[in-house]
Amino acid sequence: MMHRVVFCISLLCLVFPAFSQENSLVISNIVISGNFKTRPNIILRELTFQKGDTLISSELVTNTTRSRENILNTSLFNYVTIRVLNNSDSSLDIHIDVEERWYFWPAVIFKYEDRNFSAWLKAKDLSKTKYGFSLEKFNFTGRKQNLRISFLFGYAKQIEISYKNIALDRNRRHFIGAMAEVSRQDEMIFDTKNNEPVLFKSTYQPVFERDKFTINYTYRPILNDFHNLYVNYFKYSISDTILKLNSDFLGRNVKEMECFTVDYVFTKDKRDIKAYPLKGYYFELLAGQTLSLPVTKKSFSSSVIIPNFYKFFEINSKIHYATNLTLKLSYNNTNSYFYSRSLGYIYNLHGFEYNTIEGEHFVIFKNLVKFTLLNTKVTELIFIPLPKFNKIHYAIYFNVFTDCGYVSSKYQSIENSYANKFLYSGGVGLDFVTYYDKTLRAEYSMNGFGKGGFFFHLTAPINK
Repeated sequence: MMHRVVFCISLLCLVFPAFSQENSLVISNIVISGNFKTRPNIILRELTFQKGDTLISSELVTNTTRSRENILNTSLFNYVTIRVLNNSDSSLDIHIDVEERWYFWPAVIFKYEDRNFSAWLKAKDLSKTKYGFSLEKFNFTGRKQNLRISFLFGYAKQIEISYKNIALDRNRRHFIGAMAEVSRQDEMIFDTKNNEPVLFKSTYQPVFERDKFTINYTYRPILNDFHNLYVNYFKYSISDTILKLNSDFLGRNVKEMECFTVDYVFTKDKRDIKAYPLKGYYFELLAGQTLSLPVTKKSFSSSVIIPNFYKFFEINSKIHYATNLTLKLSYNNTNSYFYSRSLGYIYNLHGFEYNTIEGEHFVIFKNLVKFTLLNTKVTELIFIPLPKFNKIHYAIYFNVFTDCGYVSSKYQSIENSYANKFLYSGGVGLDFVTYYDKTLRAEYSMNGFGKGGFFFHLTAPINK
């Protein structure tokens, strides 16, 4: 009896390693093609595996899928294909084929300048546009650096020069960038009345001037984590008329202000496709401090913390669910309309596109169910001779959504009744998603105050 037990144990010891070895595969080579401009190490940095790694066969699909998504999320390529070729029972080759985007954009610019696309359409005012030209080189030197020079006129006279994403080490964990911008506006939102923005426009001189200089440092220890530090210098100036209309626009009776802002932003990005995610999650934490110059007891000070979380679920191949929770906590040592902007600017609730709501703190919670009407299709437009533009992909989604939120303001006026109240809305939308990270969205929504209508957006309904 004993010899049978020993025999069985010996047999298991022989079979188990063989079984494990059959399912362990060594990546013997990684071959990249189609990267005519992009350096290979830019692509290799996005992979969840490297040459020489050993993977369990069951992990192959997960790793190649995540690696493909990471490469696409660099925004350097329109299409990415990863193929796995077996050399033997224990080794394999990874073939990565990419189709690069168009990186150099000497462009004539004509774009709307408003809080959102629907607000711009409602105004029916072509003067709320910027026009000019820019020279923009994405993937500069093939290392994913971005160089941009732009000259804009119209609603805002603006000059901008930026050079971003400059790697400091061979492993591409440390980056720096810089930006300088000079902007002058003839029109400015100076107050909120009846929950909507109030503007003043001058025909002979700028009403708002801003100079901005930024240096930023980025640390990327692992694939999906980013630590960003921004040091900004601002110089603001408003016209005498804006100061008379709202003496608390910048701060109490402040016409000109110089200040430094230090922002720390941590992001963890596990979205499948960042332009229009269907699976994964995104977390961002912003902590910022602004202090005006010169530093005295009367200096203006503003502190803010904004955690922001998005989660995307795949219920099945045709139905997806998305949710978002954003919280803002801030403190200003004196009333400042400019530094109290909450909803209606960067952050919005559906159904409140025409509104602006100021306050020190806010919370918003969004939910959306998405139905796939047309899965992603790829079509070649033979009448377009440029290969970087003649192959397009597109998809169509129908969705149902609900939003709710609350803005807390200690400076609320009677006429601005949306602050310090529970806000909610709901509606339906239709999204057309296409290449170069573009989304065209039409929706109908109604808010809790009985106001609704059709709205149009150029962004995904729930996404950072």
